[in-house]
Order: sequence, then structure tokens, then C-alpha cells
Amino acid sequence: MPVMTPAELWQETGRWDSMDAILFKLRDKSAHEFLVSYTHEEVVTHHARSEILSYRQLPAMVYHFQSKGRDELRPRAGLLRTREFVMKDAYSIDADAAGLDRSYELQHQAYVRIFERVGLAAVSVESDTGAMGGDVAHEFQVLTEAGDDRILICSGCDYRANNEKAQRRIVAVAGGQAAALPSEISTPGISTIDALVASLGLEAADILKTVLLKGKDGEIVAVVLPGDREVNEAKLRKLLDVGDVRFADEADFQRAGGVAGFVGPVALLARVVIDTSVGDRGYVTGANRKDQHLRDVVAGRDFQGERADVHDVREGDLCARCGGALTLRRGVEVGNIFKLGTYYSEKMGATYLAADGARKPFVMGSYGIGVGRVVQTIIETNRDDRGIVWPFAVAPFEVHLVALPMKASQVRETSDALYAMLRFEGVDILFDDREESAGVKFADADLIGIPLRVTVSTRGLAAGTIELKLRNEAEARHIATAEAGRAIADTIRRMREAR
Repeated sequence: MPVMTPAELWQETGRWDSMDAILFKLRDKSAHEFLVSYTHEEVVTHHARSEILSYRQLPAMVYHFQSKGRDELRPRAGLLRTREFVMKDAYSIDADAAGLDRSYELQHQAYVRIFERVGLAAVSVESDTGAMGGDVAHEFQVLTEAGDDRILICSGCDYRANNEKAQRRIVAVAGGQAAALPSEISTPGISTIDALVASLGLEAADILKTVLLKGKDGEIVAVVLPGDREVNEAKLRKLLDVGDVRFADEADFQRAGGVAGFVGPVALLARVVIDTSVGDRGYVTGANRKDQHLRDVVAGRDFQGERADVHDVREGDLCARCGGALTLRRGVEVGNIFKLGTYYSEKMGATYLAADGARKPFVMGSYGIGVGRVVQTIIETNRDDRGIVWPFAVAPFEVHLVALPMKASQVRETSDALYAMLRFEGVDILFDDREESAGVKFADADLIGIPLRVTVSTRGLAAGTIELKLRNEAEARHIATAEAGRAIADTIRRMREAR
């Protein structure tokens, strides 16, 4: 599928504008607009509506390896986060939701096997669908401090979720609804949660903060949550159906009747979103007047709004499923899968003729592995202080042959013969025939990290042996020169069978 795709396809789904912040866009000499695709849902849906006419052609699955482009704000860590990358992406096309469930599970199982085979301890976690659409998604995360994703893991059950998606069990705070009606408190110059806590002798959880944001079409949105909680932008983006979360400006504050530093939900002229962590009790809030706050404000009594989970989950919170303690870990996302449903097919008019004669939209899924990121993550999690320790299944070579010194005729002849014999046996081999010292060659071998190092040296040949050393073991072993070729080939065969 093409790297450069026409704007028209992305305009059909609305992603041309909603994903503007991360897209590389361009025009040809005729002023036609294109973008460098960072995913291919639109292209696949376009081909499906052109090629698949009947339910008899379903299910279908397509995949490719392709370069992608994404305008990352902060590229980092080698291949972990880049503006240009190679992805293996696949797309399932089914007749109904049951078919999608089957395709999704097959892909999930395949991803588990792939990451096991390449030596990555990837865990499947629930994730936000983001700009991809649909309702269900999972990420495959490798837990490592090199990662920039935050993963919540339950100590009591198998619940695992990206922070963008994670939920928690909320325990009601004793005290119930305040009997008193709201009353004003004079708070001159006290405009932060920390300052209120210090001044009033309260906990941050006893205070409601109100965050004013820009919604769609100029709508002002007020998010109300306890003072000890932070807004989760991914959850808000999904709720508000916006590409990014933007804070309100001075003009928005004036329209809503709020005062910066003293804004509160009572009588505010905005769409009010009340976080699910706001309890049925009295809180302190801003009074929408400079240097004034209100006490005994109760959600549902003193102000109204829609309830939604829009706050961050953090370490020590309770699992939404079992009530166990949640642990926060860092991770690298190496793969993700999405149940797209009819998100794209309905927008693009991609339908098929069903068995009952009706035209129905395709039910789709999307599945991706970042190839470069997988390589970088393998290196991050399989290394020591000398260099890379490649898992055998993904090593660039199977054997690293080192000749010491190459100029010695017996070393050269033995090394050349061993190299030819191993190549004949189908062994993938890197031959270091440079005129360098043993220290340089061994250091480079450790740095590159090929699984098996084979050393042919004048000292070894004098003793009638060749040295074999696995990269992940400290000790080397010595094999009789005449038996070395067969011993190496047998070692490689066993390693292939084990992968």
C-alpha cells in the first residue's frame, strides 16, 4: 500500500483535520493534497469497498510492512519514538461482530507468540482507542524503565491497563451530603489547591478544582474533580471527541462567568463534566469571584453536570475489578490491536451484500507492530555493560567468527575452511577477518552481541582446539579443531529448534 495517500480518503473519515497535529501533509505540483500515512485504515477500507462485493468473500485479512510518518513532538531513545518508522500492520474485514471477535482473538494469540519468540516479555493491557476509533483495544507493553507509557497492574487479579484507559474502584468518603447551603469564604490571594490546604486546614481531596477547556465548535467545558486528582487527557479527548485538549483562554473565562484562580462549578455558564471521583458530600470550590471561595458545595444539589471518569489512576489505587492494590510501571508499547467495528466502513460507505440481500457495513479490526521499536526494545531489555545480547530468533547473524591473527597462515586457512563449511551447512555467519587486536575484536563481538562467538587463534590451534562462547554465558569451551565444524552446526541446530 502506498506511503503517500490522497487527502480525500482521510477527509471521508474526518481524520484529515482531527489528527492534524501529528500528520505530515504535502501538495503535488497540481495542488492536490496528500499525507505521509502513519496507518492505513482509510486505504484498506477504500480497497474493500471496491473489491469485496458479497458476504461470500468474507472474512478477509490483509497485511503489509510499510514505512510510516508521524510528526512526533519529542522523538527520543533511538528507534523507540521516531518520525519515520516501519510497521507491520494488518486489517481484518468481517461480516459481523462475532467474526471480528474471532479475528481479534486470532491476532491477539499471534502477537503473544511473536513477542515470546523474539525474546520480549510483553504483556497485553487494556488501552484507549484514541484517534483509531472503535471501542476495544489492547496494547502489548514491555515493562522497562526505558518506556514512556504508564501501566497500572493489579496485585490481586489479571487486570492491566494503560493509564490512558485505567479505571479504579472508588470508595465513598464517610460524611454524606452537607446539610448547610454553600457559604462564601474570603480567600484573598489564595488561588491554588496547596494554598487552600494550608490556609483552611483541609485535605486536597476536600476541595474541588474546576478546569476550563475548549470543546468542539467553541464550546466551553468545565471539568470538576477533587483537588488531589489530575485530569486524564486521553479520557477527555474521547469524551469530547477532539483531537487534542486545549485550555480555555481569557475570553472563554469571561463568557463562562469564571475568574481564573477562583473558578468553580456553581452557576458557571459551561458544559459541566463531573468526575466520577466526586462524592456525595460537601466540598470547597471557587466562587467565580476574585478572592472568594464557597464551602459546603454538593454536586447534584448546588450544580449539575454529566458524570464521567476523566481522572488519572495512580499507584496504590484500588483495582476496579477485585479491589487489589494497583502498581504503576513504565512500559514500551511494541504492538497494538483495535476492534474498529464499523467506524470506518460507515463513514466511507463500505458495504457488502449480506446473505439476506441487505447491504451492510464491513466490521473491521486493525493490528500493528512497530518493527524498529521492537528492535530497540529487544536491545533495551537484552544487554549488559559490554553490549547487546541478541535473542537467537532475531540475531542479525547466528555465529561471529573471530580470527586471531588473520595474518597467520594456519589461522587464516582454518578460519576460511570453517567459514566455508558452516556456510555450506546453512549457518548465518559474520566473519571478522580484520587485522585488529584480540581486545578490539572481542569488545566488538560483545558489543554486537551475536549469540555464538567462535575464535580461531594461534594459541588454540597449537593446543588443537577452537574456542566456542555463547554471548549470554561467562565461560567459553574448547572443541577439538577437527570436530569444531560439526559441534558448531549442532549447537546452532539446537538453538534453532528451541526458538
